[in-house]
Amino acid sequence: MKADEVLIAHHDVLRGLLRELAETTDDQTGRREELRDRFLREIEIHAQIEDELFYPAVPDVSPLLALAHAEHRQIDDQVATVMRLDVTDPEFTTEVRMLEKTVRHHTMEEEQRMFPQSHALGEERLEQLGEQLRARKRELEDSGGMRLIVRLKRATLRHA
Repeated sequence: MKADEVLIAHHDVLRGLLRELAETTDDQTGRREELRDRFLREIEIHAQIEDELFYPAVPDVSPLLALAHAEHRQIDDQVATVMRLDVTDPEFTTEVRMLEKTVRHHTMEEEQRMFPQSHALGEERLEQLGEQLRARKRELEDSGGMRLIVRLKRATLRHA
């Protein structure tokens, strides 16, 4: 699986979680908390694999790195807002929808512009990079350290 295919598949997971979260109702507080926590974990993993492996591989073929990093910071800020809100807060769904829109824009920007540019790396390098991304993603999913980072971030944001 090529690098862009790995990242697109994970983009689909992120967009799906946000769509599902945005569609929950006020009486589904447990489901909202579960989806919000899953999204936080997945977005942390996603940002890490992009920052560690994909972005360093493409600076010579894509002029969009600065934009991608700026959009990651914007997403981080919006995630913090969603994490700070109680899931029963009247603004919760509005903030989730704003985050969903930002994530959708960022992922489509990568998929439509940056990923095609990455094809200049060649098929072999994209396959190799895809394997590295998949391996690192699995490692982070199984990592006690990543679970701890997510727990600490969640606790810090909820009590900020």
